[in-house]
Amino acid sequence: MKQLSVSERVKEQARKQVLSYSIFRPESALVIALAIIGVGMSLLHLPWFPGDWWMWAAGGLIGEGAIVASSLRDEKFYRKLIDQLIADQFDLGKIRNPELRERVTKALQYRTLITQEIERRDDPFDERLKEAARSMEDWIAQIYRLAQGVDSFQQDPIIARDLQQVPRDLAGFQDQLRRSVNNLGDPVQEELRKTVEMKQAQWEALTHLRDTMMRARLQLDNTLAAMGTVYMQTKLIGNKDMDDSRAQRLRADMVEQVRALEDTAAAIDEVYGSRLAKA
Repeated sequence: MKQLSVSERVKEQARKQVLSYSIFRPESALVIALAIIGVGMSLLHLPWFPGDWWMWAAGGLIGEGAIVASSLRDEKFYRKLIDQLIADQFDLGKIRNPELRERVTKALQYRTLITQEIERRDDPFDERLKEAARSMEDWIAQIYRLAQGVDSFQQDPIIARDLQQVPRDLAGFQDQLRRSVNNLGDPVQEELRKTVEMKQAQWEALTHLRDTMMRARLQLDNTLAAMGTVYMQTKLIGNKDMDDSRAQRLRADMVEQVRALEDTAAAIDEVYGSRLAKA
């Protein structure tokens, strides 16, 4: 079964909550109550009570349907609900580093501004941009994922210790191996070679991880800069000079940023294991 993206999952939750809200809103409760009372009174065959029971039942169904339809068309409520679900998806409390937490907060703010700017437009060629805006949750998800990865790396005491200790150990064993030619027998030399190889492999893995995390931090900064640029570009939409080709390029820039984030996140998963994805 295909796993839903963050954007798809949020929208599915929003649809369910909008439907639930429309059913339980006060107006809905009033319509249902009146329909039940009307049906009940009609079945008592009171001469002074107007209408048959089916008329009251049909009226209740029509009224309830109108309320549900109006709720589903309430774009302001739907957008507010989406924003709340997004905030619930990305728990900033899980990111302990304040700088990384601030980056995710800025990304969320840019997402809101970009989405509002795009969705308020009515130009025909904006549909592609609106579709991209509706998928920005995936963009934020990758930013959040990178921030979590860098945060986990920075807060890991074992990795911090090994980055300091392993190069010293490696240098010490290499020195022992060089001196063992005259002082030790062959079995000890072989064991020292194995130890040096293992320490060398450990150090290479650690430096790869460190470099990947540095790349992730740079990617976060680059993405925030790109989001700021995208926001400024969306402000131009609707001007006379804004044409369909520029709208397409803007959408392509947004898609490219998501791909770059996904590549960096995949690199983190590769060198840091799958525990980040399960966090």
